[in-house]
Amino acid sequence: MRGHIAKKGEKYYIVVDFDRDDNGGKRKQKWFSGYNRKKDAEKAMPDILSKLNNGTLIEPSKKTFGELMETWLDDKKTSVKYGTWTSYNWLVHRHIIPHLGKKKLTKLKPQDFHDFYHKTLLKTLAVGSIRKAHVIIMDALNRAVTWGDVSVNVASTVTLPKGKKMIFEVLDEHQLKLFLDAALNDQYYLAFELATSTGMRQSEILGTSWKDTDLKTKTISVRTAYTLDEEGYTLDDTKSDGSVRPIALFEDTVRLLTSEKEIRAKVIANNEFYKDSGLVVQTSVGTPVGPRLLMRHFYRILNQIRKEHPTFPKIRFHDLRHTHATLLLKAGVHPKIVQERLGHSSINITLDTYSHVLPNLQEAVLRGIGDSILGTRKEVAISTETPTLLN
Repeated sequence: MRGHIAKKGEKYYIVVDFDRDDNGGKRKQKWFSGYNRKKDAEKAMPDILSKLNNGTLIEPSKKTFGELMETWLDDKKTSVKYGTWTSYNWLVHRHIIPHLGKKKLTKLKPQDFHDFYHKTLLKTLAVGSIRKAHVIIMDALNRAVTWGDVSVNVASTVTLPKGKKMIFEVLDEHQLKLFLDAALNDQYYLAFELATSTGMRQSEILGTSWKDTDLKTKTISVRTAYTLDEEGYTLDDTKSDGSVRPIALFEDTVRLLTSEKEIRAKVIANNEFYKDSGLVVQTSVGTPVGPRLLMRHFYRILNQIRKEHPTFPKIRFHDLRHTHATLLLKAGVHPKIVQERLGHSSINITLDTYSHVLPNLQEAVLRGIGDSILGTRKEVAISTETPTLLN
């Protein structure tokens, strides 16, 4: 294997001649890059020859960034939940490919991604969504490194824009009672009560079966979720392994579930057209409840409340989960317990999400300990002697 410098037009190239034995008896040449100066080509040639010899040379890829992202999306479709994949698909086709897709992989620079995050996405997306786009891009470029398309992930050094955390609404104790009282006669009251008393996700509530509900031990085991796939909604595994968890139930929730189970048994026995799906929350004919149907009932209840209480918070269904966690933390429940009930993969997620509640918790804890770290309370001595006046 030998190398020499050749000029073509205004550029200089490194030309490598392979020995016939190295290439199965056939003569072969490879041309590398175009250098503006001959001395730049001469300087780069030893490194290229060395990498060719030991097999570590990564040749410039002809792929565009858009082609990489399409391949990445296809691969991801078989390794993540369909709902998660659709959010990836939206970010890739709505934002990433339209702005960066035509660039060659080898031409990408850190500044391309810096400008994309700070000047393009920040105008239209929340910081959380920009972080998600960055995670997608990082994973795709890391694969490109593994596949030998590029030698380095140029997005790894980019600093993401900072912004305010998403502010969610939670109900206080009085507002929560208003909501539950208004929902009491609704067909799906049980779903709303479970959301506020267990902190379960909507998909988990709609996917919970009676076989995973133990009224003797007063627990629900979260194992399945009613989630979206390519053919519609279906029962599937939970969001992640960390989402599989037991949740202890309040006494009121146990009584409600016991009553519902007894009523359900009578309906099944007396209605031959009832198609029991075995789920705790189901329609009047026994089939699973779709999220859209549940949301119609949810917003009907909220509209009913606002007619009498116009200042009632405009919450989402997911805010019932936030309400559950916030009220537990305010009541002094340890964040680790809250993490386990919510199914967060790490206590850091819980602490970060509900950090606005924690300062009040610190004050309450310190009051409980005492006047010092030793836990003692000092009595202030009040003197009964008449003070001496100095002239």
